[in-house]
Amino acid sequence: DTETRALGLILLILYLVGDSFTSQWQSRLYKQHPCVDQFQMMFATNFWSMLLSLVTMVCTGELWRTIRFLEANPAAFVDNLAIAVTSATGQLFIFYTIRRFGPILFTIIMTTRQMFSIVISALVFGHHLGA
Repeated sequence: DTETRALGLILLILYLVGDSFTSQWQSRLYKQHPCVDQFQMMFATNFWSMLLSLVTMVCTGELWRTIRFLEANPAAFVDNLAIAVTSATGQLFIFYTIRRFGPILFTIIMTTRQMFSIVISALVFGHHLGA
């Protein structure tokens, strides 16, 4: 329906703005502070992300519910651990690419990756592409 499409469009625009801002800001930070490496950038980014997530989960009451769920479903904990390891590996490549080659090439790489993901998903799962 129209409301869902409008919300989707707003979320897509917010994603693009945030994604464009982040790599540009990181590139500027690398230039202003050459001693910062991808490990320090990753630590700072993940620390603030973890802190914001923790505060949000405490304020919404989801923290204890999540902990109980993970205790009751150990396989979910293992899945989360696997996602964390692969995410951390991907972040190292992202920060290295931005530092070494700049945000423009990184944006091209990510856009290409997302296009391939969409096409592969459509082919494998039979998703319909179009309006």
